[in-house]
Amino acid sequence: MKQTFTLFAAAFCMLIALNSKAQDVKEDDDAAPEKSKSYISLGAGISKPFGAFKVADYSNPKAGFAKKGIVYSIDGAHYFFKRAALGYTVSYQDQGNLTYDDDLKLSQGYTDDYKADGSVVTANKRYKSLNILLGPQYTLVWHSFAFDFRASAGAIKSFATPQVAVQIQGVDAQTGEFIQQSSNKFAFAYGGSAAIRLNTGAGWGLFLKGNYVNSTGPKITYTARTLVVGRTVANQAITEGQLLFGLYKEF
Repeated sequence: MKQTFTLFAAAFCMLIALNSKAQDVKEDDDAAPEKSKSYISLGAGISKPFGAFKVADYSNPKAGFAKKGIVYSIDGAHYFFKRAALGYTVSYQDQGNLTYDDDLKLSQGYTDDYKADGSVVTANKRYKSLNILLGPQYTLVWHSFAFDFRASAGAIKSFATPQVAVQIQGVDAQTGEFIQQSSNKFAFAYGGSAAIRLNTGAGWGLFLKGNYVNSTGPKITYTARTLVVGRTVANQAITEGQLLFGLYKEF
């Protein structure tokens, strides 16, 4: 986390330096307004899991079995300098739930690790979360287009993760069902984004934006697990790539 904040601070300093340099370029003055206007936007699109978050592997405790889903966002930036701003994003995303095949993979893994006669895995609830991110942004302007680059940090608020119930058969030390509980915890997150905005006039415009978000993820707990053997998830790591399209308004 310390390294992340160091990179975050370095990115901000770099953006300020780029802004100062850009102010000295006369062509930039002629091609665009004196100062970029602050804006707010609404967008929707696709959120795709990456890395361990996507992997469907019983033996990897960070594997999330996550799926491609929808994302909605409120995004914007407030310009304190000509091209440098403080940007923010609040997004809601759904990364799906475990499938029947995922349940079978987990069941086979627990059966092998517990050396059991068998096991039954039942999963419900979906990955639902809110990303709240803030960070420095630098904008390049060309005619009616604006190109935004941002580094950000903040938090992921989990509303739910899959709840997994496991019934081990034929093992006296684990006679009852144990449950990997759904998590609604907060977790630190960081990432970056790049966007293209098209000004269509009167302060309105369209945008296309790509987001990258990474987090060690919310804490996961278990109940009624009397014999700890095999797969144990401490935190559900989350890595997302998102592509959004929407409308923005300058002010």
